[in-house]
Amino acid sequence: MAIAGTVLGFAGLGFATRCYALGIQKRNIFENFGGHAILMGLFGAAGYWLHGVEIRQREIIENKKEAIRANRQRLAGIVQARAAESRRTSAAEKEEDAEE
Repeated sequence: MAIAGTVLGFAGLGFATRCYALGIQKRNIFENFGGHAILMGLFGAAGYWLHGVEIRQREIIENKKEAIRANRQRLAGIVQARAAESRRTSAAEKEEDAEE
């Protein structure tokens, strides 16, 4: 239903644009319906194309979000491993200091 709404919305915008242009020219708005239909078709096609662009952009954003999540998990694992190694080395150093 979203695609139909987008296409019909843009087609309605095309109709309004045609009526506005004829109004500026002070011509009869209902003079030539062929021009209305052509502009509605062009604007509807633009709406259909923009709907596809929006879907592709959402897919790209989701892929990038997933890559960021994976990188964060990988970095969190590295930080935890380094923290554990740091604790082991500091504990070993404390034991050596206690023995001396």
